[in-house]
Amino acid sequence: MRRLPPLNALRSFEAAGRLNSLTLAAEELNVTQSAIAQQIRVLETFFGQKLFERDGRSLRLTLRARHYLVDVASCIGRLTEATEQMFEAPDRRQIRINTSSSFAHGWLLPQLAHFHVRHPGIEIELVSTPDTDVERIDESSDVVIRRYTPELRRRGFVSKPLVANVAVPVCAPHHPALAAVHAPSDLRHAPLLHYAGLPQAWQYWFHQAEVPVGETLRGPFYDEFALLVKAAISGLGICLAPRAVIQDDVDHGRLVMLFPEVKLEGPPFHCLYRDTADDRSLNILLAWLFERAGHAHAPA
Repeated sequence: MRRLPPLNALRSFEAAGRLNSLTLAAEELNVTQSAIAQQIRVLETFFGQKLFERDGRSLRLTLRARHYLVDVASCIGRLTEATEQMFEAPDRRQIRINTSSSFAHGWLLPQLAHFHVRHPGIEIELVSTPDTDVERIDESSDVVIRRYTPELRRRGFVSKPLVANVAVPVCAPHHPALAAVHAPSDLRHAPLLHYAGLPQAWQYWFHQAEVPVGETLRGPFYDEFALLVKAAISGLGICLAPRAVIQDDVDHGRLVMLFPEVKLEGPPFHCLYRDTADDRSLNILLAWLFERAGHAHAPA
């Protein structure tokens, strides 16, 4: 059972904490100062601890309350946005897409301008969460785009392959190591960058290239894939990345691909979408997604 404090108490706490004043909070919420004070006492009773300290005539949040205010303000902001959307005209549809930050930056965001030009009445809300949190993605998203794993299933959703996942070595176009790289075996001595989520990726690539290497390869590890790609763009070394994720960086000259003929294939990026045949806006988006991904067919 989830423990949730009263919403009115949270609104009063957020306003008083943000404004550092009961008087200003009361003016903003159009209530009396005593009403704000009463709601804060309700919240303090709920938590069994003080949330504010008085320093003369000024009001100051306790340390724990300051941390709590950050989360409360974020939640109230999201709730306000969601409420405003409920008042919008029903023919203006907002579709929520959940994907990783690397796929969003590398593939999806560069494509979305094209979609907005063709379908200005359909709004896209893009939410990015780490690949490690796939199991916690809830049904509030209409579309989920991820590398396929058995956990990528939801009741009432359909899953179809969207984009192939073929990893290639990439680095900045003027990286000094390029001058000494003429064959896949030369990468054994190059500055390699590793992704902590797939620590053996370079070993797999060298095996695919028929280049013998040891169990341990030198080079730093990055916990976030987006940071790994950014490190390569910044000239810190050579990384392995799916072509779909770095294609925009290659097209704009921020990265160059090395030995694309060596194909290291992983689980493809799947599109998991809500199975709602009568949702015209969602079907338009899905047809566009698969079109941009190079598939001739739209989801059935």
